[in-house]
Amino acid sequence: MIVRWEFAIDIDIPSPKLKYILKCFIGVLRALLERWTVLAIQAFAESYLESGALAKMLGCGSVRRKTFTGYEMTNVITPLGTIVNPQLQVMEVTTGRRRYVTRSLLGIERRKRVPTVTSQYLGLMGALAPLRVVNKFLLLMSGSQVTLMSIVRAMRETAKAITLDIDMRAANVFEADGTGVPILKSGKRGKELSVLAQRKRTGGIRIAGMTISRYKKGWKKLFQPLKDRLQQLGTICLITDGDTSPLDGLKGVTVIVQRCLFHIAHEIKYTLWEDRVKRKSRRWRYVLGKCLDITHVKRIREERGVVKNMIRWKRNLLTRLINYCIKRKFSHTAEYLLDAKPDIFSGIEKRIGGGTTSLVERVMRTVNQRINIAQWSSESALAVAKIRGAYYYNRFDVS
Repeated sequence: MIVRWEFAIDIDIPSPKLKYILKCFIGVLRALLERWTVLAIQAFAESYLESGALAKMLGCGSVRRKTFTGYEMTNVITPLGTIVNPQLQVMEVTTGRRRYVTRSLLGIERRKRVPTVTSQYLGLMGALAPLRVVNKFLLLMSGSQVTLMSIVRAMRETAKAITLDIDMRAANVFEADGTGVPILKSGKRGKELSVLAQRKRTGGIRIAGMTISRYKKGWKKLFQPLKDRLQQLGTICLITDGDTSPLDGLKGVTVIVQRCLFHIAHEIKYTLWEDRVKRKSRRWRYVLGKCLDITHVKRIREERGVVKNMIRWKRNLLTRLINYCIKRKFSHTAEYLLDAKPDIFSGIEKRIGGGTTSLVERVMRTVNQRINIAQWSSESALAVAKIRGAYYYNRFDVS
């Protein structure tokens, strides 16, 4: 529908400088939105009344106009501030009952103080930027402000409406990882944000699940609502950094575990330190160099004809490296490599594209950019993580 809007407005401006032009324009934005909203709902009320759509929307037989310019008002909270609209009123023909229709036309639920679309605006902004930055931006661009707690409540409400799930059209390859988040009253370590990411067939990932709990205790809760769809995929490939706790929530699902190849060489530096091997010494360089040879799989992905031979050669190289560590009593390094041996090429053999958790590690950085600048309750931290994850990876936006 095209709504014609003709208006004249007097604005007192002290100077032709852009600074004053912007300031004066921002000062009348709320009044313009208020007037525009009134015109729009009145035009749609007239149209719906004639077509019968208004009676259908109210769930009654037929209605007639009572007043479309009433004196009773209702407050509507918008991202540009609170506006006041008249309560348009109709009467049911059969019962004579009077009904207000303004909030119904605006799509606002009964007794809901902040409309859903306003919560989505504030929630998305609050998840992408610090709360005081959001408040300052609102003041600069609309002349209005909201309390910081209002933004937090908006983030929580917005996150509740976001559903993270398995995409049956995407690949059956998943990356799982966790990161610490600063949660109030949770001790020195805080709690862990567990993230499950699903790879797309066209490249990149989407977020399939998130939860916050004590360290390594949240995977069952994360996988519980996803199990049925995971089983429909048949066999899935799960890439982890060596942590086996995600498998606790996948009982009944056929899983091929691929250990992150980057983390193997990274973790070896720590185990060599535990074994008191001097950094950058000859033996330190030898063990790390062999690990890099083993975990370098670019040729395996590119040369399909030599996959089996290359994997066999690398497994033999891994066995010799383990024997080398045992012989020289590098017990921590040998134990780590023995633990990694069964899963080091299990996913690579199935031709998955990339044997690292690099994509989900990027998700962690994206989330921590916002979360690590404050301390949160578990609910608020999960809300920020869900909104940021859905916005950057699942195409969520204010509708």
